[in-house]
Amino acid sequence: MKLFDAHLDMALNAIDHERDQTLPVSALREREQGGVADDRGIATVSVDELRQGGCGVVLSTVIARSKPWVKATRENIHDFNWPDPSMAYAVAMGQLAYYRLLESQGQLRILTTAEQLKQHVTDWDTDPESTPVGMIITMEGADPIVEPDQLQNWHDAGVRTLMLAHFGKSHYAHGTPAPESRQGESHDVDGPLADWGRALLPKMHALDMPLDLTHTADQSFAEAADLFEGRIYSSHTACRSLAEMPRNHSDEQLKQIIDRDGVIGLPMFNHFLFAAYQEDSPKDMVNYGHVADHVDHICQLAGNTKHIGIGSDCDGGFGSEHMPAELDTHRDIINLGETLSTRGYSDADIVGIMRGNWIRFFSETLT
Repeated sequence: MKLFDAHLDMALNAIDHERDQTLPVSALREREQGGVADDRGIATVSVDELRQGGCGVVLSTVIARSKPWVKATRENIHDFNWPDPSMAYAVAMGQLAYYRLLESQGQLRILTTAEQLKQHVTDWDTDPESTPVGMIITMEGADPIVEPDQLQNWHDAGVRTLMLAHFGKSHYAHGTPAPESRQGESHDVDGPLADWGRALLPKMHALDMPLDLTHTADQSFAEAADLFEGRIYSSHTACRSLAEMPRNHSDEQLKQIIDRDGVIGLPMFNHFLFAAYQEDSPKDMVNYGHVADHVDHICQLAGNTKHIGIGSDCDGGFGSEHMPAELDTHRDIINLGETLSTRGYSDADIVGIMRGNWIRFFSETLT
């Protein structure tokens, strides 16, 4: 195994975007060669693509937002906003069912314990041709949890980690602002945890679920980090000091994660990596050198290379056209190692960044 990717939205792409995750990416692109009518962009991810790139383990999401203020008359296809948590619950359960189907077909292996993860890594390294891609299921925004006491049901169903919010306010916390084109739809304001969020955190800790602080607005981040007694990490966030925007983490936030032995996964979205990049900017405005700058910064904050990994977010509302110049499809992420090598990172450091740090973190946190 060459790569562990800590953030993908594979079920969302299948169900909302009608992208069959069992097909090669070339087939998905051929199907969409006339272009798409929304912001999903040019496809880069499928199970086949992960295998071709040696990506043996991923965290992939179930995601559905509950926004009581959405207009019933809006065009709601592919918007994954629902007026009630019960609807978010049903949608997220459908995404979970998709993963279970792929598991029954031998495409995926859902991992829920540290022992399963360790055995999977051994199996993949020994026989990658016949070993399914491993998947840890995460929830991106907690709205599908209809009320905090229902967390046990989601854990029983296989969810092992979660974020409290996605873009905008959730029933649990304030999330980071939505993309500029969609602001105003989702109460894009900073703010503290909701009462449900404060009630959910001890229930997560009782189940040994780590907390993903990606997408958490600054006030909610500070309160959650203070209240939560378990392990914290960030699956797909870059450095605010290098790309100024509330979606990225400040140095103080990065240090909080590092000091509690967490890992930060870097996304492959040009705008998060280089704030000057805009929707109409050329793809090659950003390259793996920019990714390496964020790696360098986190390693300098930590004093070592043990707290940085990959959380690509490929096909997470953007496509290949908005990823670094060297990245056409997901299999190209592994080539980031060459750039890190030119920066002076050792082979052992690069293995840690590309897979080892996440394997260690989830070997310690999965139960």
